[in-house]
Amino acid sequence: MDHIHTITRLIEVSREYKQPLCLTFIDLKKAFDSVETEAVIEALDNQGVPTRYIMILRELYKDFTTRISPFYNNITIDVRRGVRQGDTISPKLFTATLQNVMRTLEWDEMGVKIDGRQLNHLRFADDIVLITPNISQAERMLTDFDNACGKIGLQLNLTKTMFMRNGWVSNAPFTLNGTTISECSSYIYLGREINMMNDLAPELSRRKRAAWGTFKSIEDVVKRTKNIRLRAHLFDSTIIPALTYAAETWSLRKQDERSLAVIERAVERSMLGVSRISQMRQRIRTSDLRQRSKIRDAVLHARISKIRWAGHVMRFNDNRWTRAVTDWIPRDVKRSKGRPLTRWSDFFTKAMEERYDAQRIPRARRTHWATLARDREKWKSCWYPLESLDDHGTTGDYR
Repeated sequence: MDHIHTITRLIEVSREYKQPLCLTFIDLKKAFDSVETEAVIEALDNQGVPTRYIMILRELYKDFTTRISPFYNNITIDVRRGVRQGDTISPKLFTATLQNVMRTLEWDEMGVKIDGRQLNHLRFADDIVLITPNISQAERMLTDFDNACGKIGLQLNLTKTMFMRNGWVSNAPFTLNGTTISECSSYIYLGREINMMNDLAPELSRRKRAAWGTFKSIEDVVKRTKNIRLRAHLFDSTIIPALTYAAETWSLRKQDERSLAVIERAVERSMLGVSRISQMRQRIRTSDLRQRSKIRDAVLHARISKIRWAGHVMRFNDNRWTRAVTDWIPRDVKRSKGRPLTRWSDFFTKAMEERYDAQRIPRARRTHWATLARDREKWKSCWYPLESLDDHGTTGDYR
């Protein structure tokens, strides 16, 4: 969630302050199968992993072979590349190896400056994105990264490597080794569709397909069971997460909330065996259907997730980019006049203002939401009494 939040916040601020932003999404060819075993061992040694652990891993990968049988002839092949798929330690081994070669890259002056620090890339296993203010810088960084990958046996998949830029980045050729890098208007990054307009509608369409796909996998069970609690539990534990994936990073407008509610009601009606026409003819209220289904409200679930996540972010004190971009306001740029588009933080600002107004607290005594979020108990007390946040009669933990 950290990287999704960082990217979406970067896009949001860059658009509001009209700052150039170019994102290059790198795809590696069979990354986990291609990294050289010796490069993995060397990386672990350079990063101070105890020798006994390195020896154990070396033994695990020693004399590793595979067998093929072309024309019924068995051929044994020594395998000196790749980390074992499915092994829980494999992602860590791959990350350590990639980190070892990326330390050599001279990118200190590259990227986007955020409060005095340069943010030039984000890595999550083999999902890598380069962050630059222009295409020429992105081209240079991609070349450096390609050369570094070659040292450990990795190759870039140039047909799937793409870049995305906002309207303040000048158009220019973007090539690597004579191959043109494709430009895209949106990209699926760590499971969430992002675009430079910060438009949530395409992502909600994907969430709709994901919710229906998940429902199809449990449809027989939920339609047959007479246990209301079991049916609601299945819905809440499978469909709601699919429908609200990465809701922590959403900047929901009223129309987005309506779209989310419409999707959930459609799946809910299907689960109950009530068509929309039947609902209208029989004049069944939506609230009546909810009483029958006992499922959670997706919009409220998205809000709870966002509240919980905001508390975590504001309590981070390890200099991670998630916190830095949340607080980031470009100091050397003046924002243009006019009402800004919906920000990620607007939900908290508006909610706290309404709370203060209801309690008639003078403005001089009002505390900013970000300050409250740094204290777990105070943040919890801001939201805890709101029973509407949970449809099951309990408030839940959204700290």
